[in-house]
Amino acid sequence: MIRREFLAGLTSLSALAAAPAISFAQAPMNLGQQWDVIIIGSGLAGLSAALSASENGADRILVIEKLPVLGGHSRLSTGSFLAVSPKRLEPLGIHTSVDAVLEEMMEVGGGLGNKDLARLLLSESEAAMDWLETHGLVWNPEPYVAVGSPSAYAFRTIQGFTGSHYIFKLNQRARERGVRFLYDQPVTDLLQDPVSGNVNGVVVKSKNHEVIYIRGNAVVIATGGYSANNALCRKFNPEISALMPSTANPGGRYLDGAWGDALEFTKPFHAATVDLDKIQRICFLGGRLVDYTGSDIYLNKNGLRFVNEGASHGDVLAELLKQPQRAMWVITDSQSKKGLSLENKLADGAVKKFDSLCQVAAFIGCPAETLEETVTRYNDFVLKGVDEDFGKKVMLQTISYPPFYVGQERVGVHYCCGGLKFNEKAQVLNTSEEPIAGLYVAGEASGGVHGKDRLGGIGLTDAVVFGRIAGREAALLERTSEHAEFQYVPPRSHSIQELDASADFEPTSD
Repeated sequence: MIRREFLAGLTSLSALAAAPAISFAQAPMNLGQQWDVIIIGSGLAGLSAALSASENGADRILVIEKLPVLGGHSRLSTGSFLAVSPKRLEPLGIHTSVDAVLEEMMEVGGGLGNKDLARLLLSESEAAMDWLETHGLVWNPEPYVAVGSPSAYAFRTIQGFTGSHYIFKLNQRARERGVRFLYDQPVTDLLQDPVSGNVNGVVVKSKNHEVIYIRGNAVVIATGGYSANNALCRKFNPEISALMPSTANPGGRYLDGAWGDALEFTKPFHAATVDLDKIQRICFLGGRLVDYTGSDIYLNKNGLRFVNEGASHGDVLAELLKQPQRAMWVITDSQSKKGLSLENKLADGAVKKFDSLCQVAAFIGCPAETLEETVTRYNDFVLKGVDEDFGKKVMLQTISYPPFYVGQERVGVHYCCGGLKFNEKAQVLNTSEEPIAGLYVAGEASGGVHGKDRLGGIGLTDAVVFGRIAGREAALLERTSEHAEFQYVPPRSHSIQELDASADFEPTSD
């Protein structure tokens, strides 16, 4: 596959339509009934769990969302979906395997990820793509190497650079199958069967600040990570500064529910946690306009390349921290396919557009001749097909055709690789490594799969694969009596919003 074919295959901005409005209309519901499956969180993991539960025999399914909008971080993502899909890749002459991508995944994660769970994730990734197709997503047939993924291939839908389309389609299908939704009402605690010890419901704080007990045969946690809770991130990883924002909400424009709620409301059940200090930080808060490798270069304050732009996010960050003023600029040209953020970034000044490299150099503050030499040298590497300086493998284009787009990047918290410990059935484990009956987890609320860092494009894959497993297993759990007793597990000593760097919260597992 030559680079012209790749670039032509990417969805052009002119073909992108705004994501359709997501319907919230539904008939009144009886919260006092016994639900088959309760799902906490309405991102891609939660919606995947809801649909999977329905497909596996659950009739009464309730999704509870703490925010007034659904979608979580998934709706704000670029939409990259990493998958080992031979039937899609091999006709294009691309040969890969679960073992090959697993090796890359383990390398990026520092060998710290759970290899069995990682293998399961990759082994189910093609089936996850097929499943999403059955629910209305249409894949662009041209794969690409996502930023932060050295060589594994990712896909996007024909609708383009956005995760909101996944949310729209799965929300639509879930409603068609009778899944019910409760918005703007956070879960604060879990209920427990006093006889069996199973989790059998949740405690919700209503809009009127009333406490509501909702009974369910099984509960799936899909609340996301804790990247929006800066104090908690700093508690677990002191390298994170108080001023480091989340990439999901860098300017504070969006509602962000990723506060780590599940870490708190599972504590009375002695839920185990893993890798809470493994918080992925990436340079993707300002100047970058493409989410695939091969169409831009990274420059330091002196106008020099300093890293393989196709390296993992962790490796790029490590090299950035060695640069003058820890500053980095990203430059591309008119050939590349930009994301939906282009106009917004131009409007707010995060990205500038210039007609010449001399103007780019003046903006960065580096000598024009140095920048010219850097770009010329890189373009020569592209034509040769070999990056003699940093070993970049994917080089789809030269940086030659104005206008040039350049912006300074900043470091932000992107993904929490740590979370609740779980097994291959998506069951939450306690500190004795035993499943907590009736309790499942999927998506960024879980931990231990990736290690210290994760591959670019695999976040949505993780959400769908383990969301499907969690929904299936929750639906197949033996039904309890409609009149089963429940008890309110003793409340927590403080709310997650009150948790700060001095809070008494420690990981329960390495």
